[in-house]
Amino acid sequence: MKLDALEKAMLDGAHGEAARWGLEYQQRVGAFFDAEDFVPVRLIHISTDRETMGDSGVSFIRELGDLPPESRRPRAFAAADFRGFDDETFRFLLPGRDLATQSAEAAEALGRLGVSTAHAYINDHSVTAPVFGEACGYSGTPSVIYMNGLVGARCNFEAGPSSLAAFFTGRVPRYGFHLSENRRATHAYQLAFTPESVVEWGAVGAIIGRRLNSYWSVPAIDCSSATPPVLSLNHMALNLASYGSIAMFHVIGVTPEAPDWDAAFGGKAPSPELITREAVETFLESWGGAGEKLDVVALSTPQLSMTELIEIADLLDGRHVHPDTTLLAYAPLEIKEAAERIGVKQRIEKAGGRIVHGHDFFATYAKEIREHHNWDRLMTHSVKVANICAGYGYRPRPASIEQCVKSAIAGKVLP
Repeated sequence: MKLDALEKAMLDGAHGEAARWGLEYQQRVGAFFDAEDFVPVRLIHISTDRETMGDSGVSFIRELGDLPPESRRPRAFAAADFRGFDDETFRFLLPGRDLATQSAEAAEALGRLGVSTAHAYINDHSVTAPVFGEACGYSGTPSVIYMNGLVGARCNFEAGPSSLAAFFTGRVPRYGFHLSENRRATHAYQLAFTPESVVEWGAVGAIIGRRLNSYWSVPAIDCSSATPPVLSLNHMALNLASYGSIAMFHVIGVTPEAPDWDAAFGGKAPSPELITREAVETFLESWGGAGEKLDVVALSTPQLSMTELIEIADLLDGRHVHPDTTLLAYAPLEIKEAAERIGVKQRIEKAGGRIVHGHDFFATYAKEIREHHNWDRLMTHSVKVANICAGYGYRPRPASIEQCVKSAIAGKVLP
């Protein structure tokens, strides 16, 4: 890789051990992807769920923190996606693991480096986004596809060590979606209907993701029958990523690099493939479970907005969650506290539900939770949660928030 004078100095150790390690690590990543050089970045986002980091990850961060300040000077601003941890709920979910303390250890280690542990994700609008065309270094899957598709910033999936390295170097390797030619659409789709809920938008993303199943594919999607709200696009995007490892997409006339078909493709566009309501219904029904005993409802990923919490509270008013079912509604700490101030949290808890703050359900030892509670059937409004939790031994069923809550009250999966 070509190095400028500053990068050569970092590699030689002139700017401290952290920068030397970071650039050396990034060189190996860049060589793997045939990157010619580096691109400067000012904003970094570090995905830091405790299960993924493990004890060794925390130890490594602490080792960096033990370096003298002049040997670990950051060259970018970094935020981490810690959301605090709901000690009471996690002691119920997993009594044998003190997840609140473990996560506090990781947050403290990162904070010592100067990383802002802001309990936030870029795609829940609580962290400042880059501008159109700006390069950035993000590790969270939902954040990367959100940046590329909806904001028009430029980013690859930077794994935890890669984003940490970028914090010290202010650089990322220039390959993939930092290059204009890789951002052009490769496949065309058109919705033959208007999805009615975020779970249907998520199903659209899952269907396209499964068909393409390639990091280098860039779908362009025509939703001309409606202008999708940002939450719907968010669900579609994170499932393109979850089911197909896709990091970039366009929505014709909506996302900034696709004012029309020809702009999205950088030339004449092919005829789009139709995505029908029947395909979405078939996908959702394929998870099965109608009429079966329901163990847990996990409304998570992306975490819930105040509007969604109010919807849940309204559905629960005058009713109660079935004693054999656990209802978990995940929200950022700040939203949970706001919900308590206006009485929404109390309404949900009075009906037997729980508002949980902390990392998403699937990212907090979901397999251990299943084994501890002997849970089997799970419902969720997030098609991504269904995809990941199936790998942890659950039998998930994605459905709308309304259907999930009504099923929690009934104690069984309602059709």
